[in-house]
Amino acid sequence: MKRCSLCGRKISNTRYTFGLGCLKKMCNSVNIANVKNLKGENLLDRKILKLCDKSNLPKTQRQLLTDRYLTLNLLNKVPLNCYDNYRKLLKNDIDTINGTTTIMNLHSCDVITLKQASEINKKYTEYKNIFQEIIDGKYDTIQNISFDAVRFAFSNYYNDKPYLSDMTQILQYCILKTGVLVLTLIDFSCAAKCLDNSLHKYPEDMTITDKKIIEKIQKDNNFKACLNKIIEKYGNKKEFDTGEKNESLAFEDGDLFLAMHNVYINVIGSKQKNDKWNLDITLSDEYDFTDFKEMGEYIKDDNFWMNFIGCSANNLAMIGTACKVVNTYKITVKLKIENWEE
Repeated sequence: MKRCSLCGRKISNTRYTFGLGCLKKMCNSVNIANVKNLKGENLLDRKILKLCDKSNLPKTQRQLLTDRYLTLNLLNKVPLNCYDNYRKLLKNDIDTINGTTTIMNLHSCDVITLKQASEINKKYTEYKNIFQEIIDGKYDTIQNISFDAVRFAFSNYYNDKPYLSDMTQILQYCILKTGVLVLTLIDFSCAAKCLDNSLHKYPEDMTITDKKIIEKIQKDNNFKACLNKIIEKYGNKKEFDTGEKNESLAFEDGDLFLAMHNVYINVIGSKQKNDKWNLDITLSDEYDFTDFKEMGEYIKDDNFWMNFIGCSANNLAMIGTACKVVNTYKITVKLKIENWEE
């Protein structure tokens, strides 16, 4: 049984390419009103012949022209630059259609179908307000980003469809850019800077020198415990260097936790006459999201919301990484501590 070219549903009449409901929609899109039955498809073909300034064509070529024109018409209502190449291919194919053209001669047919263009148009219309803000370069209207928009943007189902993945990636970028603003508002400056840097196509490696962030590191309880553990392990002589035997560290502080969840720490220690230590510390991390996290992996205390945010952010960023919206880079922090006492 044949399927409607627009919606993909089965249609019983094989002489035509649309069901009646879809035919009416397509006729309305070119200002043909009051279509009562499937014979209106002939009116649609003739109207598009006229719009394309072509003389009469055989039925097969008329239907090809109608299909390509309507596909382009739907995409022209989606003002996103990612569809410019689709539009260019469609325009070229429309111009070249003549009385002997076959579907094999049309390059756009391998790239975009009428049904796919309809899906693109539908999704753009559904989230038009957000897309318009993106076009205007605005990322500070958090209230317009609904749960459905997030679900669409980060859905593997839609990201696996090449004709929709460009659109979902634009939304991903917008949502994650909004995430940068939220992190900044709640004074998570380190997490904000790290996420923002990852949204560049080719992010530069980051060396953190911000005094405020370094102070957070020094006050972090897990960081302090890690230093004591290292001194206990290596401090049986006056000087030590952990070298390649780097210890792993997971921060307790919420900002650091989201920015550099697991880092390696290298410590060079020098014992002073007062039995305290001067420490040269290097923290290193690769900012990436490659593993799906369960809530249990993030639960370290009773702070449910921090655990939930950390887990959700990781999993969204993991999908963003797979889609090349979030990009990996290296983070380094160097700091000195004098007169450290266990």
